Amino acid sequence: MNDHSPPQPSAELPTPAAELRVSARAVVVDQEGRLLLIRHRDGDQEFHVLPGGRVERGETAAEAACREVREETGLRVSVGELLWVREYLPERHPAHPHHRTPVQQLQLYFRAQPVSDGTSPATAPDRTQSAVIWHPLRTLSELLLLPLGLAAPLIALGTEQAASGPVYLGDLP
Repeated sequence: MNDHSPPQPSAELPTPAAELRVSARAVVVDQEGRLLLIRHRDGDQEFHVLPGGRVERGETAAEAACREVREETGLRVSVGELLWVREYLPERHPAHPHHRTPVQQLQLYFRAQPVSDGTSPATAPDRTQSAVIWHPLRTLSELLLLPLGLAAPLIALGTEQAASGPVYLGDLP
């Protein structure tokens, strides 16, 4: 018998796809120029991130962003245009104090808008999540926002300097 089918990957070895995490994050700015953020406390460290998380099998990145915002904040959003693409390669940042994951990541940042004024309680907050806040874009540099290079493009959203179209942010720590 001559079998020309490709070899099957071993169950013990991770496939390249298993080593890459794709996540979707939402950039939600209200009428007052405030950005929706998730505050985390891990030990004595406090930091902020945009709401979002892993894209699950069978859902689009936009659907993942909507689901994650709802789970983490209780807010329902409508996802719009893709703003930025960010990569994270952990082996290039071995001593970075805020990134502990060994998983390579591709993060997609979408503009999003609330679809209602009310919120309900978060249904699945992250383990280290301590608060949901609205912070003014103009003073974003006062916070520890991760990834570190994201504050500048976010602040630019409220000005005429905002980039038109998606921007590749590269490997930000």
